[in-house]
Amino acid sequence: MSRIPAASRDKLTSEQQTIWDRVMSGRTGGGGPYGTLMHAPEMAECFSALEGYFRDRGALAKPDKEMIILAVARELGARFPWSRHEIRAREVGVRSEALETLRANGPVDALTTHEKIVIETARSLVRERKLSDELFGRAQAELGVGPLVEAVGLVGHYNFISMVAKTFDLDVPPGTVTF
Repeated sequence: MSRIPAASRDKLTSEQQTIWDRVMSGRTGGGGPYGTLMHAPEMAECFSALEGYFRDRGALAKPDKEMIILAVARELGARFPWSRHEIRAREVGVRSEALETLRANGPVDALTTHEKIVIETARSLVRERKLSDELFGRAQAELGVGPLVEAVGLVGHYNFISMVAKTFDLDVPPGTVTF
């Protein structure tokens, strides 16, 4: 059970209700972290816009986005984002081998070169808050400059989302298997 109740639209000002309508449009299940973030509607709108960029635009391939999100969620022990993004990862074609490696927080040795680089990049950014020169070179060569910049931004965004999920004890749907 969450530490605080999800925000309620009817307790917001009319301006904040307009923000609510934009942010919560298309979100299901109470909006997950956004149900909490809507206690600060203006901030929630900023984060929602950034999340919309990552979801709908940008140069990173959809499977790469999902592997990055899952790597961050797993590294930080954030079950709620994992529960949502494992489903999305399967929908966009992330291989089961990569998902199970991420779930176990295991070695990437058996994965494709591309999967290894994406996951190693996300893990390093969470663990070390940087990339070694060697990993930076491999990531830049594999992803390209723009997608690498986006990967760093996505790791940062999901650090935030994971902190919200963990700080406020957001529940996963009943029966959900995470890690």
